[in-house]
Amino acid sequence: MKPSLLLVGIISLLTPVFAAEPAVTPPPVKHLKVIQTAKAIYPARLMREGVLHGSTKVVVHVTAQGELADLLVVAYTQKAFADESENVVKKWKFEPEYIGNDPIDSIVELTFNFEVNGVMMVQRYNGFVSNFEVQQDGYAYQACSLKNLDAIPTPLSVVTPTYPAEWADKGITGKVVVDFYIDETGKTRFAASASSDNDLLAGISVAAVQKWKFAPPTRAGQPVLVHAQQVFEFNKQVASAN
Repeated sequence: MKPSLLLVGIISLLTPVFAAEPAVTPPPVKHLKVIQTAKAIYPARLMREGVLHGSTKVVVHVTAQGELADLLVVAYTQKAFADESENVVKKWKFEPEYIGNDPIDSIVELTFNFEVNGVMMVQRYNGFVSNFEVQQDGYAYQACSLKNLDAIPTPLSVVTPTYPAEWADKGITGKVVVDFYIDETGKTRFAASASSDNDLLAGISVAAVQKWKFAPPTRAGQPVLVHAQQVFEFNKQVASAN
């Protein structure tokens, strides 16, 4: 199967759906905690040039061990703000997100609002913006949406989610929406479940997308960062999965 971006990838099962198990109370969630061991400083050069405010958006992946696994600046008004945000985040410590008593990997968007009298940092716990097609005015650099590219990025390597046979016997079906970035080299970054009907299905969908590789996306002939989304539907219809 070669799913297209923004289209539905169908993973077909050959068994009927059994009766759902009784609903259970979800375990409590403790969000990622940022320990700001270093403070972001307003770039002196921009102040001298009369730039009195600005903003950056940084996406971070923090492991279940509290380690910073990846960092990506996805928008900025001035490059100097982006450099300062990236530099300070690399110095921070993190307490991982917990579901119940279990620490988990998490992807969080950090927004840095720079003002001459200080810097404020805001965390977005839901991963990416709900409408990833929307781009904001005022940013000198930001991730493109698919509609603004020269063409839909060409897949070079696409992995199909691995669906264990025993899940069919349990009637595990549903829909998963995976958010991710494709960087200027065509590498998939920060794949995460935006919504899902089942955590197991979300896990195999995200794991598959993490392995995808594309030709570098371009806009006006230049490589760009792009924000994309893929929908998978795991259902009981009889059809080929390849």
